[in-house]
Amino acid sequence: MKKQPQVTEQTRANLTQAFWELYLERPIEKITVREIAERAGYNRATFYLYFRDVYDLFEQLEDEILSQVRVLVDNRLLAGDTLDFSCHMGFIVGLAQRFDGYMPRLIASDPSFGERLKQIIAPLLDRFIIRDAGLSEPEQEVVREFYLSGLLGAISAWLSAPGSMSINRLIELIVAVVL
Repeated sequence: MKKQPQVTEQTRANLTQAFWELYLERPIEKITVREIAERAGYNRATFYLYFRDVYDLFEQLEDEILSQVRVLVDNRLLAGDTLDFSCHMGFIVGLAQRFDGYMPRLIASDPSFGERLKQIIAPLLDRFIIRDAGLSEPEQEVVREFYLSGLLGAISAWLSAPGSMSINRLIELIVAVVL
Protein backbone atom coordinates (compact mmCIF):
# COMPACT_ATOMS: atom_id res chain seq x y z
CA MET A 1 0.00 0.00 0.00
CA LYS A 2 2.89 2.38 0.65
CA LYS A 3 3.87 2.40 -2.99
CA GLN A 4 0.39 3.30 -4.24
CA PRO A 5 0.78 7.10 -3.89
CA GLN A 6 4.12 6.89 -5.68
CA VAL A 7 2.63 4.75 -8.45
CA THR A 8 -0.33 7.10 -8.71
CA GLU A 9 1.92 10.14 -8.96
CA GLN A 10 4.14 8.43 -11.54
CA THR A 11 1.14 7.45 -13.66
CA ARG A 12 -0.16 11.02 -13.52
CA ALA A 13 3.30 12.34 -14.44
CA ASN A 14 3.54 9.93 -17.39
CA LEU A 15 0.13 10.99 -18.70
CA THR A 16 1.06 14.63 -18.25
CA GLN A 17 4.36 14.20 -20.07
CA ALA A 18 2.63 12.43 -22.95
CA PHE A 19 0.15 15.29 -23.20
CA TRP A 20 2.94 17.91 -23.25
CA GLU A 21 4.76 16.08 -26.02
CA LEU A 22 1.60 16.03 -28.12
CA TYR A 23 0.69 19.61 -27.22
CA LEU A 24 4.07 20.87 -28.42
CA GLU A 25 3.38 19.17 -31.77
CA ARG A 26 -0.17 20.34 -32.42
CA PRO A 27 -3.18 22.23 -31.06
CA ILE A 28 -5.11 20.82 -28.13
CA GLU A 29 -8.20 20.32 -30.32
CA LYS A 30 -6.30 17.69 -32.29
CA ILE A 31 -5.15 15.67 -29.26
CA THR A 32 -7.17 12.65 -28.17
CA VAL A 33 -7.34 10.75 -24.91
CA ARG A 34 -6.31 7.60 -26.73
CA GLU A 35 -3.14 9.25 -28.09
CA ILE A 36 -2.16 10.48 -24.64
CA ALA A 37 -2.83 7.12 -23.00
CA GLU A 38 -1.01 5.14 -25.68
CA ARG A 39 2.01 7.44 -25.66
CA ALA A 40 2.20 7.13 -21.86
CA GLY A 41 1.83 3.34 -22.05
CA TYR A 42 -1.65 3.07 -20.51
CA ASN A 43 -5.17 2.45 -21.65
CA ARG A 44 -7.93 5.05 -21.86
CA ALA A 45 -9.53 3.84 -18.63
CA THR A 46 -6.36 4.73 -16.74
CA PHE A 47 -6.47 8.25 -18.20
CA TYR A 48 -10.04 8.69 -16.94
CA LEU A 49 -8.97 7.79 -13.39
CA TYR A 50 -7.07 11.09 -13.34
CA PHE A 51 -8.78 13.43 -15.80
CA ARG A 52 -12.26 13.99 -17.26
CA ASP A 53 -10.90 14.78 -20.72
CA VAL A 54 -7.97 16.43 -22.50
CA TYR A 55 -9.16 19.90 -21.49
CA ASP A 56 -9.34 18.91 -17.83
CA LEU A 57 -5.74 17.69 -17.99
CA PHE A 58 -4.72 20.95 -19.68
CA GLU A 59 -6.55 23.07 -17.10
CA GLN A 60 -4.97 21.16 -14.21
CA LEU A 61 -1.51 21.68 -15.71
CA GLU A 62 -2.08 25.40 -16.15
CA ASP A 63 -3.43 25.66 -12.62
CA GLU A 64 -0.37 23.84 -11.26
CA ILE A 65 2.05 26.17 -13.04
CA LEU A 66 0.13 29.27 -12.00
CA SER A 67 -0.11 28.01 -8.43
CA GLN A 68 3.67 27.73 -8.26
CA VAL A 69 4.05 31.25 -9.62
CA ARG A 70 1.49 32.54 -7.07
CA VAL A 71 3.35 30.88 -4.19
CA LEU A 72 6.60 32.46 -5.37
CA VAL A 73 5.05 35.92 -5.69
CA ASP A 74 3.02 35.81 -2.48
CA ASN A 75 5.49 34.09 -0.18
CA ARG A 76 8.77 35.38 -1.46
CA LEU A 77 8.50 38.44 -3.64
CA LEU A 78 5.77 40.36 -1.84
CA ALA A 79 7.16 39.50 1.58
CA GLY A 80 9.92 42.11 1.54
CA ASP A 81 9.79 45.87 1.88
CA THR A 82 11.69 46.56 -1.33
CA LEU A 83 11.87 45.04 -4.77
CA ASP A 84 15.24 43.82 -5.91
CA PHE A 85 14.21 43.50 -9.52
CA SER A 86 17.32 41.59 -10.58
CA CYS A 87 16.90 39.05 -7.80
CA HIS A 88 13.14 38.77 -8.08
CA MET A 89 13.12 38.50 -11.82
CA GLY A 90 15.63 35.71 -11.44
CA PHE A 91 13.07 33.80 -9.38
CA ILE A 92 10.34 34.35 -11.97
CA VAL A 93 12.54 33.45 -14.92
CA GLY A 94 13.90 30.44 -13.03
CA LEU A 95 10.38 29.20 -12.50
CA ALA A 96 9.55 29.79 -16.16
CA GLN A 97 12.71 27.87 -17.02
CA ARG A 98 11.42 24.87 -15.05
CA PHE A 99 8.55 24.75 -17.52
CA ASP A 100 10.85 25.38 -20.47
CA GLY A 101 9.27 24.36 -23.73
CA TYR A 102 5.78 24.73 -22.34
CA MET A 103 5.70 28.33 -21.15
CA PRO A 104 6.18 29.98 -24.57
CA ARG A 105 3.52 27.71 -26.02
CA LEU A 106 1.09 28.41 -23.17
CA ILE A 107 1.62 32.16 -23.42
CA ALA A 108 1.29 32.15 -27.21
CA SER A 109 -1.62 29.74 -27.63
CA ASP A 110 -3.77 30.36 -24.57
CA PRO A 111 -4.54 34.04 -23.98
CA SER A 112 -6.25 33.24 -20.68
CA PHE A 113 -3.02 31.71 -19.35
CA GLY A 114 -1.09 34.91 -20.07
CA GLU A 115 -3.82 37.02 -18.49
CA ARG A 116 -3.93 34.82 -15.38
CA LEU A 117 -0.14 35.01 -15.13
CA LYS A 118 -0.27 38.80 -15.41
CA GLN A 119 -2.84 38.96 -12.60
CA ILE A 120 -0.48 37.06 -10.33
CA ILE A 121 2.54 39.26 -11.13
CA ALA A 122 0.67 42.60 -11.18
CA PRO A 123 0.73 43.10 -7.38
CA LEU A 124 4.54 43.29 -7.57
CA LEU A 125 4.33 46.17 -10.01
CA ASP A 126 1.54 47.85 -8.11
CA ARG A 127 3.40 47.71 -4.83
CA PHE A 128 6.95 48.46 -5.87
CA ILE A 129 6.93 50.33 -9.18
CA ILE A 130 3.60 51.95 -9.98
CA ARG A 131 2.47 52.97 -6.49
CA ASP A 132 4.84 55.89 -6.05
CA ALA A 133 4.89 57.03 -9.66
CA GLY A 134 2.10 59.61 -9.18
CA LEU A 135 0.06 58.28 -12.10
CA SER A 136 -3.68 58.42 -12.67
CA GLU A 137 -5.56 55.11 -12.73
CA PRO A 138 -5.67 54.95 -16.57
CA GLU A 139 -1.94 55.73 -16.69
CA GLN A 140 -1.25 53.02 -14.11
CA GLU A 141 -3.14 50.50 -16.22
CA VAL A 142 -1.09 51.37 -19.30
CA VAL A 143 2.22 51.16 -17.42
CA ARG A 144 1.18 47.90 -15.73
CA GLU A 145 0.28 46.33 -19.10
CA PHE A 146 3.54 47.58 -20.61
CA TYR A 147 5.63 45.91 -17.92
CA LEU A 148 3.61 42.69 -17.80
CA SER A 149 3.39 42.18 -21.55
CA GLY A 150 7.04 43.04 -21.98
CA LEU A 151 8.12 40.66 -19.24
CA LEU A 152 6.08 37.77 -20.61
CA GLY A 153 7.23 38.51 -24.15
CA ALA A 154 10.86 38.64 -23.11
CA ILE A 155 10.64 35.39 -21.14
CA SER A 156 8.83 33.68 -24.00
CA ALA A 157 11.37 34.85 -26.58
CA TRP A 158 14.26 33.83 -24.34
CA LEU A 159 12.83 30.36 -23.70
CA SER A 160 12.13 29.92 -27.42
CA ALA A 161 15.81 30.42 -28.25
CA PRO A 162 17.65 28.09 -25.86
CA GLY A 163 21.31 28.85 -25.40
CA SER A 164 21.05 32.32 -26.94
CA MET A 165 21.91 34.00 -23.64
CA SER A 166 22.28 33.10 -20.00
CA ILE A 167 19.57 33.80 -17.47
CA ASN A 168 21.86 36.39 -15.84
CA ARG A 169 22.36 38.19 -19.14
CA LEU A 170 18.61 38.23 -19.77
CA ILE A 171 18.02 39.83 -16.38
CA GLU A 172 20.87 42.34 -16.87
CA LEU A 173 19.49 43.29 -20.27
CA ILE A 174 15.96 43.85 -19.02
CA VAL A 175 17.08 45.77 -15.95
CA ALA A 176 19.41 47.96 -18.03
CA VAL A 177 16.93 48.70 -20.80
CA VAL A 178 13.56 48.81 -19.02
CA LEU A 179 14.38 50.12 -15.57
